[in-house]
Amino acid sequence: MTERMRATQALMTRTLALVALTAGLSTPAVALMYNQQGIEAAGHWESMTLVLGEERTYRASNSYDMPGTAFSVDFAPPECRPRLELRVDMGEVASRDETVDADAALRVDRFTAHAGPATLAKERGDNGAYVSFTNAAPYRLLHELNVGDTLRLQIENGSEPWYLAFQLPGAAIALDRAARQCHEAATPDDDAEQPPSAYF
Repeated sequence: MTERMRATQALMTRTLALVALTAGLSTPAVALMYNQQGIEAAGHWESMTLVLGEERTYRASNSYDMPGTAFSVDFAPPECRPRLELRVDMGEVASRDETVDADAALRVDRFTAHAGPATLAKERGDNGAYVSFTNAAPYRLLHELNVGDTLRLQIENGSEPWYLAFQLPGAAIALDRAARQCHEAATPDDDAEQPPSAYF
């Protein structure tokens, strides 16, 4: 394990532990265990379909640059609006649910930073800690991920901020595939079965 990875785990552990002790939070996290299908690599990124029963989510993810850490963009029908998530392997299974609010900023190269609230969460029985980002301009960020070289993240919760960086070679291919598959799933190709009057 690299020193940067140890530092990231330590900061997330301290942040979640501090909130659990001072605020007594125990709100269920959003982590769910999906089956992964159709994984296709593209540079530092990969795209895949996450399957849970009849539910489908289409993901583009970079888990290449920081072992045990993945930054993902998810697209779920019918809206297919991009959702941003970071997962860090904490090295041990959580014994209870914990959540905490934080501030985050995402920046691609020298584009304007995307700042906004984030939620840090751990779920009982899961060895991952999750950061869900709220972004007011997800499609602008999506464009920047397609054309940029490096994505940088800053996350803080009133204590020492922590920083991560993910390289973007292959991001455009993975993001395009995930978004396209989501839109195809949300819009079945049944035009051939429609009468002319259905278009008016």
